[in-house]
Amino acid sequence: MILPPSHTAKLLIACTVPFTASLAAEAPNPALERGFTQNVRPFLNDYCVGCHSGKTPAAQLDLKSFTTVSSVVQDFGHWSLLMERIERQEMPPKPMPQPPADRRQKVIDWVKSVRADELRKTAGDPGPVLARRLSNSEYNYTIRDLTGVDLRPTKEFPVDPANQAGFDNTGETLNMSPALFNKYLAAAREVADHMALTPDGFIFAPGPVLSETDRDQFAIRRIVDFYESQPTDYADYFEAAWRYKYRAGLGKPAATLTSTAVASKVSPKYLPLVWSILGENATSGQPRKVEIGPIASFRSCGRRYPRRPQARWI
Repeated sequence: MILPPSHTAKLLIACTVPFTASLAAEAPNPALERGFTQNVRPFLNDYCVGCHSGKTPAAQLDLKSFTTVSSVVQDFGHWSLLMERIERQEMPPKPMPQPPADRRQKVIDWVKSVRADELRKTAGDPGPVLARRLSNSEYNYTIRDLTGVDLRPTKEFPVDPANQAGFDNTGETLNMSPALFNKYLAAAREVADHMALTPDGFIFAPGPVLSETDRDQFAIRRIVDFYESQPTDYADYFEAAWRYKYRAGLGKPAATLTSTAVASKVSPKYLPLVWSILGENATSGQPRKVEIGPIASFRSCGRRYPRRPQARWI
């Protein structure tokens, strides 16, 4: 579903608005409001606003602008720093009149109470979560999980930028530029080039499947991969074929390929195929015409078995 631009903008604003705005809408804490009115505001008026107010306030901090607890919460970073300066007795500066220790401590305790109250309100909440694109690694893993092939489509993408903490998967760094958007389109086309149609749908190949040669190679590769994935020990089949060939000498003239396969604990369906490939003369040692390829290697292995039954085989 595609949202109209106006609805999309509203959704983005709702997702990215600072969480402190929602806190300001909550009912204020009466104890904090009372402490701000009775202790904090008089302290600021007596010792701070002389420097931190007016058109050019010291450190660009206008303490007269803070009239409620909500306004303090919205700029708590400055208030946390203010508390630390007061606690270390760096503010007010030494030439200025110094507040009594009890008044100083009341302001410190109030700021700490505001912090504790906000921590209680936001317990378990991660704060604003920005909409972002997938990182390069996440995109590679997603394509791999969807297609079953490790295509790594972001190999031509720029490196993901990291934030100040060193993380490269945050919303503020993973934006989408026009150039990067074009690379995503190219990556999508590259992934589509790996799609191969099958009678039941489609699958994805490790390499592009664009020409008839590509499709033939992919089909052959699938067959090879299938047989390589099977836990087949051909030596067991060679021995079973040898026992079937010399079944009379082994005292089992009525044996069949099926019964021999069952006795040798190999596949009754696969042993006849092995027998047909080996051929009548495969284990006799007689020379054949020039043979090449995997069938030649297969038959060569079959010829290594003895030509007649010996005691160690019976």
